[in-house]
Amino acid sequence: MKPFARLALAALCAMPVVGAIASPGAAQEAKNLSTFRCQQIGGYFATVAVNSNGRSAPMIVWRSQEFSDSGYTPQRRCADVTSRLNSVFQANGRSLRNLFLTVGPVNRHVVMCHVNSTRSGCNSNNVLFTLSQTNRPSSNSRAILENLFNTRVLSTGNPVQESGGQAYVSLEAVVEGLF
Repeated sequence: MKPFARLALAALCAMPVVGAIASPGAAQEAKNLSTFRCQQIGGYFATVAVNSNGRSAPMIVWRSQEFSDSGYTPQRRCADVTSRLNSVFQANGRSLRNLFLTVGPVNRHVVMCHVNSTRSGCNSNNVLFTLSQTNRPSSNSRAILENLFNTRVLSTGNPVQESGGQAYVSLEAVVEGLF
């Protein structure tokens, strides 16, 4: 497990906690992703990526209480989003290839969603989670993704891509950056 200091990088709601710059074996480890799991780390719930060697790394730390009054506590959000990520991973043949994250409006909320193409957008069938006020400082999808993935994932290249004014980040690159 990565040191607790990595968790300090998390924003108030859901902030990817990204590991050191990808090592030569990182791409292989991302390809060997086994599952996503919700677990408690240092008093917070986190969605973690687990590879086939059993190595795990936190991807999203759930700290915000913003949605708790509606029944969506950090623990419930962790469990729900982890389940959704596992479903997407399974439906994509247990591969992260050609899976992208993007943000957009669904039912008057700004959400993070998954898509299989940089020509797709968010809809009620692909929502991963609603962004907290902290994690959506603007309506610009690129700025939101850069805010959420502003640590070492972005320094490994430029995984934030744009298509028709919409920004996308490769889920494979995010997971690679964790290991």
